[in-house]
Amino acid sequence: MMLNNERVADEIYASIKKAVLCQDYKIGDTIEVQNLAAEFGVSSHIAEQALQLLCQRGLLNQVATDMYSVKETHGKEFYYSGRFQIMFLNMEYIIQKLKETNIPIVKKPLSMHVEAMKMGVNKHDYLAYIQASERFYIELCKQANMDILDKSLQTIKKQLTAFDDIFGKKFLLMSSMCTAEATGLLLMALEDRAYDQAKSIVQELYNYYISLLVD
Repeated sequence: MMLNNERVADEIYASIKKAVLCQDYKIGDTIEVQNLAAEFGVSSHIAEQALQLLCQRGLLNQVATDMYSVKETHGKEFYYSGRFQIMFLNMEYIIQKLKETNIPIVKKPLSMHVEAMKMGVNKHDYLAYIQASERFYIELCKQANMDILDKSLQTIKKQLTAFDDIFGKKFLLMSSMCTAEATGLLLMALEDRAYDQAKSIVQELYNYYISLLVD
């Protein structure tokens, strides 16, 4: 039954997302939980699940206990946030795999990439920062025996290329310092096998990215 509830919530999420991006809902329009539940013939709990997810994706604001309003959104930012969501979900998946196997990470190569990230940030060297970030991700995939996720990184790179000279480069440079610091904290958590803490760091960093994209 839980899986069915999640499926219905996903369907409502997809429907409202499309309506917002197609501007069937205007900026500032409100959506009430009870009205949405009645429209789709579901419980208030299921309707609220969908609305909370839309908040996490930066499309809505919660303005009252049972009411949400439509935020201003821009297609490229939403697309960009979707690509980052895939990467961060991969990171959480990797951390879960490390937790299940309880295999200690090899710190030295990961630490080297973190230091290279920080050096790139300090020198305002965009290319060095990006390359070090990718190498950290790839090394973590390797240590978790999840090399397949490396391929998803290459796909994401291709999808983001169009933004690099306009929107993407500015965004990545703006978030680079926070990302480098968070990656250092992530490495420490993984070294201590504090996997829940590691997931929390990844989630906080993702939320920070979304706030930059939509605020």
